[in-house]
Amino acid sequence: MYADHSLAHIAGQLIVAVYFIWMGVKNILLWDFNVARLAAQGLPGTASLVGGLAIQFTGAGLVLADWNTSVGVVLLLIFTFAATALFHRYWEMENPQRTYHFLLLSNNFCVIGGLLLLL
Repeated sequence: MYADHSLAHIAGQLIVAVYFIWMGVKNILLWDFNVARLAAQGLPGTASLVGGLAIQFTGAGLVLADWNTSVGVVLLLIFTFAATALFHRYWEMENPQRTYHFLLLSNNFCVIGGLLLLL
């Protein structure tokens, strides 16, 4: 586990994994809010949230354990693309939400860049 990685690579991998676990816990704590957000997008709220959390926690766990890391990264990429496409369509919003969601979309692209570095 982590035997052939530099200290910087290990730190980056741990930060990415812990970030996704932390955000998954946050999403569980905001369960009703997230179910409603998914339902507003025309998706089955509870089933979509459970599926998203499964992808998120599985991907983060694989990255954290440094076991099948590339599979974990692909799962986290899928999760991040889906979440971004569903919730950060800033062009459909008015300010101040527009500016905030543009920032979140930009941040998610940086997360995607970090994930790609782990492949």
